[in-house]
Amino acid sequence: MHIFKLPDLGEGLPEAEIVEWFIKPGDVVTADQLMVSMETAKAIVEIPCPENAIVVKLYGESGDIIHTGDPLVEFVEEGTVISRENGAAAPAPVKASTSVVGELHTSETKLKETPQSVSGNSIGVKATPAVRALAHRYNIDLSIVTPSGPHSTITAADVERVVKIFADVGELVPLKGVRRSMAKAMTQAHAEVVPVTLHDDADITAWFALGDITVRLIRAMVLACEAEPTLNAWYDSHAIGRRIIKPMHLGLAVDTQDGLFVPVIRDAQNYSARAMRDKINTIKELVSQRKIAADDLRGNTITLSNFGSMVGKYANPIVMPPTVAILGTGRLFQQLAYTNLNKTASVDGKGTIVEHTLLPLSLTFDHRSITGGEAARFLAVLMADLALDS
Repeated sequence: MHIFKLPDLGEGLPEAEIVEWFIKPGDVVTADQLMVSMETAKAIVEIPCPENAIVVKLYGESGDIIHTGDPLVEFVEEGTVISRENGAAAPAPVKASTSVVGELHTSETKLKETPQSVSGNSIGVKATPAVRALAHRYNIDLSIVTPSGPHSTITAADVERVVKIFADVGELVPLKGVRRSMAKAMTQAHAEVVPVTLHDDADITAWFALGDITVRLIRAMVLACEAEPTLNAWYDSHAIGRRIIKPMHLGLAVDTQDGLFVPVIRDAQNYSARAMRDKINTIKELVSQRKIAADDLRGNTITLSNFGSMVGKYANPIVMPPTVAILGTGRLFQQLAYTNLNKTASVDGKGTIVEHTLLPLSLTFDHRSITGGEAARFLAVLMADLALDS
């Protein structure tokens, strides 16, 4: 008998979700035959059978999350007669003397995985066996219930109140795949980074009508990183140190129905405008098809997020460790301003009133690694390049 465990499907990916099984218990399978597709935070991966064998047991169903190194499939050699001894072990008998409270403690631990409960620990809360049984019946984790009884004891009415609240708001849907990874990443960023955001508006009137905003932004970011390389860096919170990186590996935030992806354009400083546009189109297509390689979703040194293509002028973009900076661009807007570039006098003698196109910028940086002056100089260089007519 052999148990196949979920292999590492990509560096730094601790888990994957079962999308679809291609085999079932009792099947005779051959080496390299596809047996399951798994969704990670980065891609959908199909896993082949490791050997010629007979399938005894599948550890999970579609939608279940399996951690790297946990059992996935149980096999026996071809020709083996599958009996109860070859199959899954029978569950241990429950002792007749087990108390109701002790049994419910075990059940409540399982409740953490049910859609109706949230993370917590029911051991230590004050409740009678009858109330615990009621909570067990409705899959309610007692640790989330506010007690109203004497000496902070949870009553049946307290449990019923939570049941009603859950019924009103609907079932809890666990985050999976890309969204689960995003939730963990945001938690890490909130716990580690000390963020500060600078806002300003870049005047792109000179080239906007015929220009490619994303490509011009990347060009300006390259120049800004050359002027202030401290923003193109990784920070190590444990060593309290940073690595300033010479090439700019740009993370480009891409929004999809599955969640947010950040594919990486390596050595962005080496691309021409045309090559950069082709690269952007290619990676967006790969992301939309969930075919982008895991290696192309890590290793960025700075990030660009163009949220303004949908709505919003300014934001506080999230810096993801170990990077130290992210530039967000908002929705374009027009503003009237005086200009005397053509030496044309206006009625008041100050110049001509011209409509300018402005691009809102939001630069978030990690203040543990970057000073306000460094961030301001980076933004000034970026805005100066965006103002040029070519």
